[in-house]
Amino acid sequence: MILTPQENFWKVVNHEEPERLPIFWGGSNSSIVPSHYDALCNHLGIPAYNNGVGDFGVINLQPELRKRFHSDVELLLIGAPYRTSMADGITQDGMWGFFMKDVHGYRTFPDQIAPLRQAKTIADIEAHPIWPDPDDPIYYRGQKEKARTLHNSGKIVMGEASYASAPFFIYPWLRGVDKWMMDPRLNPDLYRHLAQKITTLSAQILERWLEQVGPYLDVLCFYDDIAMQTGPMVSLDHYRQWIMPYEKQLTDIAKKMTKAKRSIHCCGSCYDLIPGFLEVGYEILNPVQTRAKNMEAWRLKQNYGDQLTFYGGIDVQRLLPFGTVDEVRQGVKDVIKTLGTGGGLLFATSHNIEPDTPIENIIAMFDAAYEFGQYPLKD
Repeated sequence: MILTPQENFWKVVNHEEPERLPIFWGGSNSSIVPSHYDALCNHLGIPAYNNGVGDFGVINLQPELRKRFHSDVELLLIGAPYRTSMADGITQDGMWGFFMKDVHGYRTFPDQIAPLRQAKTIADIEAHPIWPDPDDPIYYRGQKEKARTLHNSGKIVMGEASYASAPFFIYPWLRGVDKWMMDPRLNPDLYRHLAQKITTLSAQILERWLEQVGPYLDVLCFYDDIAMQTGPMVSLDHYRQWIMPYEKQLTDIAKKMTKAKRSIHCCGSCYDLIPGFLEVGYEILNPVQTRAKNMEAWRLKQNYGDQLTFYGGIDVQRLLPFGTVDEVRQGVKDVIKTLGTGGGLLFATSHNIEPDTPIENIIAMFDAAYEFGQYPLKD
């Protein structure tokens, strides 16, 4: 019996062993940084490549590239308003009005140019000129038909509602990271107003989008980076009081409108926040940065392997850029054995592949995942 990628996926997330480990190559945070994308395509002899587009990772990966690396995933990305290019390499987002600046091949969101950084009152928040319009057809045009086509392919359909599913990306990009961390203590009314405004508008867009695409999704991605290499940026108590109530409004909508598994993207050492993630209703953890504190594969599997599916796990900080081909292959085998025994692993890198990564290591990683990801797993 040969299962489709979708069928293998549902076995994995139900903590059963599939026929073959699903390989996730694509999406905002399991891809490759745009600055390294052209080199990879050229190396593999894919001449008709598109210029890589994405704030973090390339979201328009060439089909030939995804096929070469055995990807089981199709990305469904919500539509978005156009952005405005400004002076000094700055771009203004058309949905929320925050500013971005490209620096040495990376997209940054500098605190000093956050548009609501100087806001002192709720009136200042309301005076911000750019807020998303949930009635704008740009978010929904053609999405149902595309979702149905992707679903009928048998591939795993990963839905990204982008900046309608990341309230605590948006808050610091509008105010600055320091203000996001201090506002709950110094200006709690302003914090609650802005957090709820972001959440309410996001929820309206998410709900309307899911009305069209919800039946066709397998994974629904949410994003809120609130951890560092050495630990969370906030305590679990802070998370429960100041972040969870807003995230849960979005996951509650998702629970009602789609069978898709809910994935939370949180970089770094988010181990201490996992109890809160489970309370919100997240079922998949991404990107599983195993070099961060307390994020070892064995620890995650031992303590949360029966409650979470792990999406990621292959180290992009040391192993992939600096390891040998043999070390990469062994690292892949180890992660699959540790996190994939009994199901519960969606194979991917622990974030987007960085520009200092040798092409041969990228090839070795995906080929090893395809080789070692056949079940039953071999020692």
